[in-house]
Amino acid sequence: MSDVEEKLTLEVLKKLQQRLLHAERRIGVYEIQLSAFRQHHVEVLQDLRTIYQLLGRHHDRLGGFDASHRKATLVPEDPH
Repeated sequence: MSDVEEKLTLEVLKKLQQRLLHAERRIGVYEIQLSAFRQHHVEVLQDLRTIYQLLGRHHDRLGGFDASHRKATLVPEDPH
């Protein structure tokens, strides 16, 4: 290989190495962002589960109240 060819090959390899390092840095940033997104997703799912549990408890409590309330309104008291 001539000296010129070696220099050109080295320049091409240096450019490729720079591009590869840049791509690796960007991939690292995307991995961090994806990890944060996953964590947020898990937290949202946990919040939704908690909300549904609370709604279920309130529904159970109000279910008894609602049934007795309906019974009271369906059978009016005798005004006499």
